Amino acid sequence: MLTAGSASTVHAVRSGTGSRYHAFDASSAPSSPEGTEGKSVISTAWPPIGPRAAVEDIALALAASKGGVLVTGPSGSGKSYLTTRAVNELRGRSFVVVIRGSAALARSPYGALNILLSDLDPGYLAHPVLVLSALTNLLRERSEGKPVYLVIENAVELDELAAMTVAQLARNGTAQLVLTCTDPQRLGGEITRLCGDGFLRRIDLKPLTFHESHAWLEAGLGAQVSPSGAHALWTASGGNPHYLKMLAAELAESGSLLKSDGVWVLTSRSEQHGRAITDLITTRLGRMGDGERKVLEVLSLARAVPLESLLALASADDVDSLEKRSVLVVDDSLPRMARLQSQLVGDVVRANVPPGRSNELRGLLLKSMDPALGQRSMLLSMAAWALDCGAKLGREEALEAAAMANRQLDARLALRLVRSIPGHSTVPGAVAEEARAMMTLGDVAGARDLLSLQLDEPGNGATLAELAEWVRLKLAEAVVLLALPETTAQACETLAHVRRRLEDETTTAAEGQDMATLREELVLAESQAASYSGSYAEMAARLEEVLQDFESHGTEFRLLAGSWLCEAWALTGRQSEAADMAEQLTADCHDPAVSVAAARRATSRLRFAFVLAGRWDKEGEMVQPGDDLLVSAAEALPTAIDLPKAIFRCLQGRGQDGLEALIPVISQLRVQDNEGMLDVACTAAAYASALQGDHEQALRYLKEASTQLRRPTWRKERTKRYLAALARDRVNGPEAAVEELLRLADADRDEGAPGHEIFCLSSAVRLGAVAAAPRLLDSALRCQGRFAELCVAYARATMSGSAELLLEAARLAEDMQNDRFAFDIAETVLHMDQVQLDKTVLRKARQLAETCRQRLRTPQSGNQEGLKLTAREMEIARLAANRESNKGIAAKLHVSVRTVEGHLYQIFGKLKIVERSELSFALGNVEGGAK
Repeated sequence: MLTAGSASTVHAVRSGTGSRYHAFDASSAPSSPEGTEGKSVISTAWPPIGPRAAVEDIALALAASKGGVLVTGPSGSGKSYLTTRAVNELRGRSFVVVIRGSAALARSPYGALNILLSDLDPGYLAHPVLVLSALTNLLRERSEGKPVYLVIENAVELDELAAMTVAQLARNGTAQLVLTCTDPQRLGGEITRLCGDGFLRRIDLKPLTFHESHAWLEAGLGAQVSPSGAHALWTASGGNPHYLKMLAAELAESGSLLKSDGVWVLTSRSEQHGRAITDLITTRLGRMGDGERKVLEVLSLARAVPLESLLALASADDVDSLEKRSVLVVDDSLPRMARLQSQLVGDVVRANVPPGRSNELRGLLLKSMDPALGQRSMLLSMAAWALDCGAKLGREEALEAAAMANRQLDARLALRLVRSIPGHSTVPGAVAEEARAMMTLGDVAGARDLLSLQLDEPGNGATLAELAEWVRLKLAEAVVLLALPETTAQACETLAHVRRRLEDETTTAAEGQDMATLREELVLAESQAASYSGSYAEMAARLEEVLQDFESHGTEFRLLAGSWLCEAWALTGRQSEAADMAEQLTADCHDPAVSVAAARRATSRLRFAFVLAGRWDKEGEMVQPGDDLLVSAAEALPTAIDLPKAIFRCLQGRGQDGLEALIPVISQLRVQDNEGMLDVACTAAAYASALQGDHEQALRYLKEASTQLRRPTWRKERTKRYLAALARDRVNGPEAAVEELLRLADADRDEGAPGHEIFCLSSAVRLGAVAAAPRLLDSALRCQGRFAELCVAYARATMSGSAELLLEAARLAEDMQNDRFAFDIAETVLHMDQVQLDKTVLRKARQLAETCRQRLRTPQSGNQEGLKLTAREMEIARLAANRESNKGIAAKLHVSVRTVEGHLYQIFGKLKIVERSELSFALGNVEGGAK
């Protein structure tokens, strides 16, 4: 049991899950973890917590209230900091008295007010009315007519007489109160009545959101923080600013939080938070009663408990008290589940519960639980709890829990569960789950060696359980075989054999649901295999048949299978259908019944469908599943949070935005890349660097990408080659890039993927392969969606040579948010013979190019390159753009009017404009490129 003095020397070891918030630094060299920057010293002076609006809210509440403001929030949420900042802004025009309540002072009458009562006759203290009158006079005298503010920190520690006096000072208008407290339920009756009567405005400080925490971490640490690292620290701290700051400092002090290429990154090394956090949390929780400690222990060990079951173990008052103090939270799911707000609190409490006590609590919880109230959802945490406390865990329970852990990407817990089974290496189901866990951790060789065990196929008389174990072992084997190009065919043969066996199997009605689950697992495995081989037409046909009976499947399967179908449709020319289905499935990504790991993988495919369909608005609006969840997958995937969005920015041509998002992701992937996505991230960074004009950096990223050997899926391989071609266009010129893009288009056509073919062809045409425009038109006409419509319009405009049609196509691209496409077309118009162009078309093209260039934040390229204005020309151009006459310019610069006219002739020629009114847009091009 946790008490103030019983803190263990073990600092919150995370049972079975591995650490979610361990930090690490890798060298900037991609192939070596050596050469780290070493331990970094974190400044103790962190920036303000949260937006300035929080301080302004306090000031506004004071101005609007009769008696003041009450600021509540958990310990470490920043109450004192924010109130101090707010009051400091009032000091110059008011009289401020700061009072700090404490348990020691609360034992004496008027204890917290002794700073004000020290000059009074001791006899006054026996008469509350005299005390109130004396304090009223004292404050009015000392304030000299200024407003009076009583700032009382930890207001729950005011004794009854002090609380009554303070309340009366607010009611009679002598002073306004600025109170802070952690637990409003413990406030004295007089203070509580002030809130009820409207004299006090209450402001509750909420935990920081993920994005607020990420921004604050970067400001406090003085550098970028990898998104997955920030998410792990936010999850561990529960959004509590004080815990967040301490955790970052302790991990940095231990050498676990280091910088790679100037970015703070995390690792999977088994480092825990330090003693300071343990002591702080232990002290804060030490004064809790037995009932509250019991609730804390149960939630720490079980992670999440149905509220009804928790109330069967503890009093409602104890649960309510902890919830109102934001120690625990109760979600809105059915059944309602209670969990601790901060993982750190759970870690500290769990580490200090003896095994015997832990086992006792587990037994009590199991007795109180109704299977209909979330026991299924608690299978994993209860199994991990059993391992920790030495409770008996049956083979089937361990296997089921290991499968659930693998679905949630908690590979380390899956391995613990599997290896707890006696003789697990001879149990097919255990071997299957062990292999899956090893693949999640990126250990392909280990998984392959593990599956060398040969298992005879069960005969026709086999039980469903025996058949299920064999099927899952074969599905795991197929996953491992897909990791190597030379064994792809063998993986497909394995899956085909499993399908034949399941189709031949006859089952009883009672076995129907279990057999349906096996078939669903097979469908997803076949879809994964097709994603490696590029057999998308076959995938689409199979999934369409499976999903005909849509409602017969569970939410997670429908989402995963539907996302595969979206990817297949988008690539095989049915982009509109893919986008429509993707839009319907997006909401399911945030369904509580769907694991975060499954939702993130589905989201990646839905994003891809939106991109190929030209629904870039929908792609941009997508929110990554789990970003707002304090409880997330144990194996945080660096690619899951920011990589898809960063690549999308690159496809838009927004090199600077893309690079800003890619750098922290790449730094994290150099440390841990279980999914093998570093090469794609580096290729995208190469293109982004090339867009920014940094060719040397682009080449370095391309070289690093070429050293990654992990087997790619079809989509990943195509994305990498496409981005690499665009990068090399910027570095080496368009010839080689066009050749590679046309090769990719040929391969796409041969493999039945016109959705990707038109992406490659449209880029090749924009790079100068005008002869490919008819083929682009033919392929685009066989596809659906807004992007295909854009390609049709662009191909026809290119074939006609019409500037007006090209400008219409550029407008379509801009409406689709494809800024790079629109910019390239506008530049094409500006490269045409301007003598024969309509001035209105020319002006619109230049305006569109400038608008897109500003959104792209890309250095000047195109028709202005090499035509920079001299300093004198720039000076004259700016004056002329500001409607200064030639005579006026000449007078200001002390030159002749003829000299000004000559300069303007040169300026118009360099900027390829014909009217003075076009100077402002043209100057935007030149000045932007010079920055």
